Amino acid sequence: MNEKRLTARAVVALLLLVSAAAAVLAAEVRPQFGLEMYGGTNKLLIVNPWLGLRFGLSAKTSLIFRYHYHGFSFDYWGRGDTPGETVLKRRRASVSRFSGTFYFQSAKLEGYSSFSYLTGTDSYRGYIADNGLEWKFVNALSALVSLYAIREKSVLWRPEEEPRWLNTYSLRLGAKFRPVRKLSFNPNVYFHRNSEDAKGTAWSAGLIYTPAWWLAVTAYYFRYGETAFYTFRGNYFNFGLNFYF
Repeated sequence: MNEKRLTARAVVALLLLVSAAAAVLAAEVRPQFGLEMYGGTNKLLIVNPWLGLRFGLSAKTSLIFRYHYHGFSFDYWGRGDTPGETVLKRRRASVSRFSGTFYFQSAKLEGYSSFSYLTGTDSYRGYIADNGLEWKFVNALSALVSLYAIREKSVLWRPEEEPRWLNTYSLRLGAKFRPVRKLSFNPNVYFHRNSEDAKGTAWSAGLIYTPAWWLAVTAYYFRYGETAFYTFRGNYFNFGLNFYF
C-alpha cells in the first residue's frame, strides 16, 4: 500500500513538473538586466551586476530567473601578529546568487515570492526566501510589506570567527508616493533579528525614476543600527540602473 502511495505521489509530482515546464516553454520570454552599487560605513562597497529572463505566464503573472554577481569589499578589525592585538584589514569577497521569482500583478495589488541560492568566497553558502506585497490605495499612493529570511555561513561578514550558520529575519513596512508622473518616493522601516539574538532596526528613503515602463533609476539612503554592537552600524547609499522588459 505504501509503495502504491509513493508511486502515485511520484506520478503527480512528475505531472506537475511537466505542466510547469510546458507553461514556461509556451510563455513570452523577455530579458532583464541591471547594475546596482551599495556603499557606506567601513568603506563598504558592493557592486552588483545582474541579468535574468522573465517568462510571462499570463497577463497578470510571470516567472523570473536571475543571476546576480556581488563583489564585496569592506574594512574590519581583525587579529594582529601579537596576542590581543587588533588591526584594520580589508576584506574582499565575491558571491553568486541564483534566484527564481513568481510575480503577479492586478489593478490594486502586486506581489512576489522568491527563493535564492548563494555561493561564494571561502566556501560561503546561503539561502534566501523573500515575499512581498504592494497594495495601491490610489494611483499616487501604495502600502508595502515584505518578509525576508536568509540562512548563511558567517565567513562572509565575520571572516576570522569560527564558521557557523546564521539565520536572519527581516520585516519591512513602507509606502510609495508618486508626487509627479514617473517619479516615486519610497520610505521604509525594517525590523531585524538573527539566530544569535541580535536585534536591529533600519530605515531608508529613496527615489525611483521610471522614464519608460522598462527602465528604473533608483537612489536610496539607508540608516542601519542594532541594539548590540555591530561593525556595520551606520549610513549607506544605494544607486541602481535596471531594465525590466
